[in-house]
Amino acid sequence: MADQYDELGMLALSVRPVAPPPELRDRILAASSEPQKFVLVPRRRLPVSLVAAAVVLIAVAAFFLGQSLRGGPAGPSTFALTGHGTLAGASAKVTDLTSDKVAVVEFNGLPAPAAGKVYELWLITPGGQAAPAGVFTPDSNGHVVVVVDRSLEGYSVMAVTIEDGPSGTSAPTQQPEMTGSIA
Repeated sequence: MADQYDELGMLALSVRPVAPPPELRDRILAASSEPQKFVLVPRRRLPVSLVAAAVVLIAVAAFFLGQSLRGGPAGPSTFALTGHGTLAGASAKVTDLTSDKVAVVEFNGLPAPAAGKVYELWLITPGGQAAPAGVFTPDSNGHVVVVVDRSLEGYSVMAVTIEDGPSGTSAPTQQPEMTGSIA
């Protein structure tokens, strides 16, 4: 292959330079000053129904591919937490990644906790037993994302309380001010 490139390079060097005719410059300059005529060729557009059908087909294929790769229908589910009391106006979206045994909780509108306090997240069984799931404080905009590194299976409620920091407590010391039913 390298020999071919060498031959091509030699070919370029073996050609004698030829000067263009003097009138060529004038013809090029004259042609460039004339208004150009462009011919617009209309584009063919696909019918909207064909595009919509293709999008649906791709979405269905992606869904079934995702199911087969995960090994079953257990995909992510979502539910919400809503605040009341001192957390009225705060909210959270929970994405339960069931097959990965992880949940991601995105909080918004949380006020800063008082000095020495933290928010604590709880998972509560149908029998009312609360298991600590993490402590956190929001940023200055009231936003924070918390990862719960365990399955939500066997729990019916997710809740938030305000506890002593920095580590929280082993059991809630107050009624939750933010709750949501686990889907």
